Amino acid sequence: LPGGTGANAAVAAAVLGSQVTLYSAVGTDHLGDWLIESVASRGVGTAQVRKLAGASTQATIVIDGDARQVIVDPGVAGRIADIEPGQFAAADVVYVTGSGEAVRRAAESGTGARVVAGVEAGIAGHEGLAGALRQAHLVITNSAGWALISGQTAGVMTVVETRGREGAVIHAPGRPDERVPGLAVEAADATGAGDCFAGALCHYLASGLELAAAARLAVAAAGLSTRAVGAQTALPADGEVREAAARQNAPARSGEPG
Repeated sequence: LPGGTGANAAVAAAVLGSQVTLYSAVGTDHLGDWLIESVASRGVGTAQVRKLAGASTQATIVIDGDARQVIVDPGVAGRIADIEPGQFAAADVVYVTGSGEAVRRAAESGTGARVVAGVEAGIAGHEGLAGALRQAHLVITNSAGWALISGQTAGVMTVVETRGREGAVIHAPGRPDERVPGLAVEAADATGAGDCFAGALCHYLASGLELAAAARLAVAAAGLSTRAVGAQTALPADGEVREAAARQNAPARSGEPG
C-alpha cells in the first residue's frame, strides 16, 4: 500500500479540500512511478517529487493484536534535506517532517509561511534542531518526541503532542495544557494516523481555524483514518470529520423517565 509520512499528510490534507504540493523523493525502481501516481490520483501536486537513483523507501508493518512492529528500508529517504525555501514561500502552511535537516532549514527559512515542524523521536536530536524549532510556527510530535524536546520547547513555543487513541495535548507557553480527547472508533490499523492528524491540522489551520478548534477536528480525522488497513485507505472527507467531531463534543443526554 502507498505511504510515507509526508505523502500521508499531503493526501490527508488534499482529501479534506486543501490545495497541496508534495516535496519528496522516490527511487528509480518500479515503485517510484507508482508512488507518484498514487498521491497524484488523490489530488496532490507532484511536480516537486524527485526521482533519485536508488530504491524507494519501504516499510514492512506487522500487526499482531495490539502489537505493531515496523521494519524500514530507508532507500532514498535520507536524501531529501536539500530543500529550497523559496519554493514554498507562497504557501499558507508548510509541514516538514522525516528529516531533521529539512525541518531545521524550513524553520530557519524566514519565508513568511507558517512552518509546522513534525518532530518524532528519531530526529529530535538532530544538531541545531532545538534552536531552529523556536522559529517555527508550531511543532507536532508524539509522546516519545515530546519527552526528548520538552526541555528545549516547554514554555517557549507551542507544541501539539499526539497520544494515539487518547487524542492530543496542546502545550502552549503561559497557558495550562489543553487536552483534546480521542475519537472512539473501531480501529483496524493505526498506521499513518499521526500523519493524518498532521495533514488535517495543517488543513484546518490554513482554513482559518484557531489551534484548539483545528486540533479537535484533526483528532477526529486521525481516528477515522484507522478504520481500514493502510495509511491512506480510510482518510475522511471534511463533512465526515466535522460530523464525527460534533458527535464527540455533544453533551450526554439522560434517558427519558419511565
